Order: sequence, then structure tokens, then C-alpha cells
Amino acid sequence: MNLEKPYIVSIYAVLRNEKGEFLLLRRSENSHSNPGKWDLPGGKLVRGEPLEEAAVREVWEETGISIVPGDIAGYATFELPGKKVVAIVYDGGYVIADVKLSHEHMEYAWVPLADILELNALPDHFKEFFKRFATENRGPSELPI
Repeated sequence: MNLEKPYIVSIYAVLRNEKGEFLLLRRSENSHSNPGKWDLPGGKLVRGEPLEEAAVREVWEETGISIVPGDIAGYATFELPGKKVVAIVYDGGYVIADVKLSHEHMEYAWVPLADILELNALPDHFKEFFKRFATENRGPSELPI
């Protein structure tokens, strides 16, 4: 990583439906970063904003869904042209709600974890997050012998 770039903090949330599928949002084609790629609901932390409040605000702005964030589910790091990003990902819990997309995204999908790991249009930093998430959240019956 380039040490000359400033760091920023972004906040995201993983949301699941009653089937255990995860909510992904597809960024609009005119997005300044990762146009047309799948994304988690989230975005930049506002200066002085508590992390949990940022998760609630970003999910609401991008999906119209109100959440009560749980624990931190993980993180991702990546670089954009002028900055490095540390993305903190909260567990947004299970939701039963209609998604109302903002102008930032053009579609959404509820996707099983196994399919997420195979998505070509998911940025590498979120693929790495979901790989760690899958490993850390295995049940006892799913552990290798």
C-alpha cells in the first residue's frame, strides 16, 4: 500500500433474510468507485459520528431498512485513487423488509454465502471479508474432520 495516501474509515453492514441469504447492492454505473460492482450497504463515516450510528444511517440511506447493529462482523481494507479505506463491517442482523434503493445503486439481491464467494462482480476486498466470515462462522457440523 502507498503510505502517502490518507486513511478514511467506512462503515458497512451484513444483513440477512429469513433464508440466511445476504443483501448485496449493485453500484450504479456512474459510481466514482467500483461502478456496476456488488457492494454491501454502507459508506463513509462522518467526522465525529459513532460507528454504530453510521451503520444505521448508511443502511437506512441506501436501503430504507432500519437496523440495530450487533457486533463487528469483520473488516476489509482497500485503496481508491486518492485514499486508503478501512471498512468496518457490522452484523446488521436478520431483516424482513422491502428494500428501497437509493440513487447510488441500481439493483439488489439476496444471495447465499456460497454464491457470494463465486461472484465475479464483487470487489476482492469484500470477497476476502466473506471468506473470513464464512470460516469464522462455521457451525460445529461444518468443521473439517
